[in-house]
Amino acid sequence: MYPVTMSILLVIGLAAFAYTAFNRIGLLLAAKGRDPRWDNIPGRIGTTIEYAFGQLRLLLRERKWGLMHAFIFWGFLVVAIRTITLFGQAFSPAFHLPLMDGWVGDIYTLTKDIFQVLVTVGVVVLLFRRIVIRPKRLTLSFEANLILAAIGILMITDFLMEGAEIAKSWSPHAIWSPVGMWIAGIFTAAKTSQEALTTWFTVNYFIHTAGILAFLNYLPYGKHFHIITSIPNVFFHKTVPAGALSKMNLEDESTATFGVEKINQFSWKQMLDMYSCTECGRCEDQCPAWATDKPLSPKKYLMAIRDHMYKNAKTILKHGSPSPSPSPLDGEGKMSPSPPVGEGGGEGALPSIVPGIVEPDILWACTTCRACEEACPVLIEYVDKIVDQRRNLVLMQGAVSLEAQTALRNIENNSNPWGIGFSTRGDWAKDLGVRTLAEDKNVEYLYFVGCAGSFDERAKKVSRAFVNILQKTGMSFGILGAEEKCTGDSARRLGNEYLFQMLAKDSVETFEGYGVKKVIATCPHCYNTIKNEFPQFGGNYEVFHHAEIIRNLVAEGRLNPLKTMHGRTATYHDSCYLGRYNKIYDAPRDVLKAVPGLHVEEMTLSRDLGRCCGAGGGRMWMEERIGTRMNHKRLEDVQKTTSATLTATACPFCLTMLSDAMKEKGAADMEAKDIAEIVAESL
Repeated sequence: MYPVTMSILLVIGLAAFAYTAFNRIGLLLAAKGRDPRWDNIPGRIGTTIEYAFGQLRLLLRERKWGLMHAFIFWGFLVVAIRTITLFGQAFSPAFHLPLMDGWVGDIYTLTKDIFQVLVTVGVVVLLFRRIVIRPKRLTLSFEANLILAAIGILMITDFLMEGAEIAKSWSPHAIWSPVGMWIAGIFTAAKTSQEALTTWFTVNYFIHTAGILAFLNYLPYGKHFHIITSIPNVFFHKTVPAGALSKMNLEDESTATFGVEKINQFSWKQMLDMYSCTECGRCEDQCPAWATDKPLSPKKYLMAIRDHMYKNAKTILKHGSPSPSPSPLDGEGKMSPSPPVGEGGGEGALPSIVPGIVEPDILWACTTCRACEEACPVLIEYVDKIVDQRRNLVLMQGAVSLEAQTALRNIENNSNPWGIGFSTRGDWAKDLGVRTLAEDKNVEYLYFVGCAGSFDERAKKVSRAFVNILQKTGMSFGILGAEEKCTGDSARRLGNEYLFQMLAKDSVETFEGYGVKKVIATCPHCYNTIKNEFPQFGGNYEVFHHAEIIRNLVAEGRLNPLKTMHGRTATYHDSCYLGRYNKIYDAPRDVLKAVPGLHVEEMTLSRDLGRCCGAGGGRMWMEERIGTRMNHKRLEDVQKTTSATLTATACPFCLTMLSDAMKEKGAADMEAKDIAEIVAESL
């Protein structure tokens, strides 16, 4: 049909795309981190079907707009068969893909028509949203409108081709294209000549096919690159526990730098994340730092380092090397050495990311709550990048706030952030008859109390209440007392990987010495670290949160809350490290529902949408000097969306933050209590 013209278009279009793709892939190969992600292939395929092809997050979190986006995505997949056919017909008018010449082809034609209509509807609705509604979280740009318009034009040109083709030579198969039949009817009513129909077909054919090639080449230069990269980005998602940060190899003397200072020190997957950002702003919408006027917007943070990567692409490609260096996640959770800065990889020619591209306050505003990651439709990982940059600031530059320095020093000297003498760690339980493992190691469970439960006066009440519950049910448990050390959660997330590893190794050695198999924690941060990060050091245990233990005891009939709390309304605040990190949402709620007479009311922002209290990521030990306090914002959520006077928690950090907010905001009619306290009062 048009073999010469199409050959020229294909050679130019595909060669240009290959050149761009080669450079984009080259940037990934020049990244220092190996970051292998070929484990659990069946699971990766399942997740890709769910989130990439199924558009699950868009449909669950934002049904109306998500459906419009899904229409466009699914429509493109369906229309792809037609697109291939059109290119093939340039060389042979009778070309069709296998099976497409019979009833399968007829069903496909009908399906294509339906989806093309849905795509057109989606384009119109989303253009209206961007031009008229203009949501704040979206990056509103001419590029996005242009892409939507181009998609609409591709659909319309295909409809016009179909209509001209049917009007020119009707066949029984035409009834399977209702839109084509309708347009053919318009052509027939207008008494369009055969020559004119041929012209209509030819013009729209080349607009369509050339448009597809132009579209393909434009994608890598804007945010719509995610159309190409989002599927592999979802496939290569993090399959190790979400709560596990990477383990750095601190013993390798050839490693001259730790963490990420320069753009090519990110791993290839972290760079792929940058390619895949849709700039939809869903991460920003969920970020507690952004909601409280901090400088951190996950979207803008990622866009800034992505633009920095593109700006320095030539330098990275010229000097970059795929030689190994700190890799966030290799098969054994270890990292490989990197050449010194300025050597081998040519990093000396690259500017530092912090400050300038990313200001320190942006990194330190993060609470590592993962709200951004839960909201991202293409599964971008933000927390690992931020912590990798913190590691460089802390380990290589000593650039951390005085408050954080004090907490880290206290953890190093006394194994708790308050700096209280470690020998008094078990004093809270002296009058309770609780045995230490040194006194009797033949117990079923180690109750890991944690720093807050051992030293903070408010959190000690939670520890005592929980012990009361365990003792009433005859549970076999013990504590470590003075032998217990901080898990190092805050140290690791503040960037002091060295201190964390020292603490983790000591704890694992102690656990192994006593033959610990099962661990209970009342602190989600301790729970997450012991469950998800201690395995990096050989510590594999069955770990329970106290919400799970209490729920199970009630379900088994071993614990019977009897005292009624009739007339009392409570709401439950989800801890990020219990909920988003470890998917424990129902257990604490089941515990509250077991208390007679207690009415439980959900906040609007709850479960995976729950707002962080502001204490995670080491922020517990740092003063909030920018914007609104996060705990005040969370208290507003309670007051605005519930009638509750009791806020239940399952985390000592959350309990402290919410209790402080109630005092500071003068909410005298409200109180915060741990679920263990509420149950203990009802026994």
